[in-house]
Amino acid sequence: MMKRFIQIVILLMIVVNSRAQNKNAGLLKDSNRVVILDEVTVISKQNIPQRRLVNFFKANNASTLEDILSRLPELSLTRRGAYGMDPAIRSFNGGQINVLVDGMRIHGACTDKMDPVTIYIEPVNLETLELQTAANGFSSGASIGGTINMKIAEPDYLNNKKVTGIFSSGYQTAAKSFYESLRLNYADGKWAFRGSVTYRKNSNYRSGGGEKINFSQYEKINYSLSVKYLQGNYNSIRADVLMDDGWNIGYPALPMDVGYAGARIGSLSFVHENRQKHLAKFQLKGYANQVHHYMDDTHRPHVAMHMDMPGVSKTIGLYSEAEININKKQSLLLRADASSTFLKASMTMYQPGQLPMYMLTWPNNKKNQFGISSSWLWQIDSSMKWQLNARVDYIRAALTSEEAKNQAGIFDYQQASKNNILKNGSVQFTKKINNTIKTNASIAYTERVPTASERYGFYLFNSNDGYDYIGNPYLLPEKALQAEISASYSPARNRVQLSVFYSRIHHYISSVTEANVSTMTIGANGVKTYRNIPHAFISGLEASCFLKPLQKFDFVSTLRYTYAKDYKDEPLPGIAPLKNVSSIRYQPNKIFYQVETEMAAAQNRFQVSAGEDKTKSYTLWHVRLGLNSILFKKNIEIQTGMENVFDKNYHEHLDWGNIARPGRNAYLQIKMMF
Repeated sequence: MMKRFIQIVILLMIVVNSRAQNKNAGLLKDSNRVVILDEVTVISKQNIPQRRLVNFFKANNASTLEDILSRLPELSLTRRGAYGMDPAIRSFNGGQINVLVDGMRIHGACTDKMDPVTIYIEPVNLETLELQTAANGFSSGASIGGTINMKIAEPDYLNNKKVTGIFSSGYQTAAKSFYESLRLNYADGKWAFRGSVTYRKNSNYRSGGGEKINFSQYEKINYSLSVKYLQGNYNSIRADVLMDDGWNIGYPALPMDVGYAGARIGSLSFVHENRQKHLAKFQLKGYANQVHHYMDDTHRPHVAMHMDMPGVSKTIGLYSEAEININKKQSLLLRADASSTFLKASMTMYQPGQLPMYMLTWPNNKKNQFGISSSWLWQIDSSMKWQLNARVDYIRAALTSEEAKNQAGIFDYQQASKNNILKNGSVQFTKKINNTIKTNASIAYTERVPTASERYGFYLFNSNDGYDYIGNPYLLPEKALQAEISASYSPARNRVQLSVFYSRIHHYISSVTEANVSTMTIGANGVKTYRNIPHAFISGLEASCFLKPLQKFDFVSTLRYTYAKDYKDEPLPGIAPLKNVSSIRYQPNKIFYQVETEMAAAQNRFQVSAGEDKTKSYTLWHVRLGLNSILFKKNIEIQTGMENVFDKNYHEHLDWGNIARPGRNAYLQIKMMF
């Protein structure tokens, strides 16, 4: 089968290459231009070179958003299956970071974190990823860890009264997975329309050595529509609708799978932009979204008691932003936002011979949030600048039904409404030493409120440590003092960057065992709840380099390391070990050849009480090949390659249950632009 796959790939590339020899150079240049425009980029206010990193590493056109995120040095992912991985910024995760869609708040509907926000976005409907760490990661919402903002692509006016688009199709062998995607754009005068649809289907994948990983399959479809209207020279109105449906989603590290997970996201925005005026840009956006999620255990063998576990999340919000040019050296960014999120999740247990038992796992609760933020930038001269950031939030969280209050009353939580005022601020200083060396230093004070699970969760089973979890609505907000220093060296076409960071988190939210409370889940090890501990520490470093030793060669490497402990000098859970990804690409003309290594050190610092154990080191090798050409008068791009070439059996430290990751995986992707 592998030989047949390779033969097909070689034959297809020969046919395309031979046709390309008869085309003129102008068409080839136009093909390259379209490919570049289609790339997903990353914008980081502290680290602009991330854009180059993502454009380089996105060699596989069928990459999910999770694949892209996992290669950034600031990010790591907690994996419970082949789908739905939780992102973490420098080991801050969950409620410690913001994950936004085009500046909009959205909350997953699963109590077991099986539906992080990132699963509802596909690269085809994404324009940029904005990654902000702690120093300015709170501008869109209180946060101690930073923000990931997934900006939805807008319609363009480049080809008036003409339909343009991109069709992509692919296959991967490890999970016998299919990928189909279509993007269309049409403009007519002041109107522009952009639509996309993506379909993915994965079977159970095979790990290194050929073992089949049961319950790792998934199937999904994602579709979006964006309409934009130009009102005069400086104003525009835009409406966006994005929908995502997933079903038959397996989670091998959990006792249940997902029967259905769906999101509906809509927004309407007004933008005024005139860079020549003091009010350079003003944006007003209203939005609403809804997520439904249903856990499913009907396909699992030996289920002691069948359970239905639906969940729902509903959010409405509004925000406005203004960019003001004070003078030639100073600018101001102002933001005001408000949102309201309702959550409810329940469990119905069907014990043979007895009536069904019902309880709320997320008792009906709502979080209302109002915030204002500002960012002042002072460009002192061509070599120095200051930036001051500040934000204040008012947040109210409360149970919203008598049923919820009565159930929470079991633990004396029925009056558990909470009001918090959160304060965030930071100072950044940037200095150019010369034309090639630039330094940046920042300090920040940040706060965040507990999540719905930490406050109101009712017997939420954690399969990693085997405990039922109960929330604590009287938790205090976490508060963090943070510092970061970075330096970059950029001679000619090369760039090397190093960042070092340190965080001290006060009132850190941790879990403790409740010896006097009985379990709900059959076979659970016990019951835990959440408590504030005095403090914890997280520190580390990130490095990246983008080198061009010769005209047609590129070498890219990223490195990350994090060290974390609590006030007792015990390791914090969920800390990934030292990891490096390095790649060299040779691109003589329209073909590129790439070899990539992915290495992680062993993790010997782990928290036993959180269900963690020692993780072995590993090294992976990947090879990739790509061709840009012309076929049937259409721009076409073919990519093929093999990941985990030596079929290594491995797992990462943040993989729950030590479930092995995919083994040798050959892929073929075809993208046609018209």
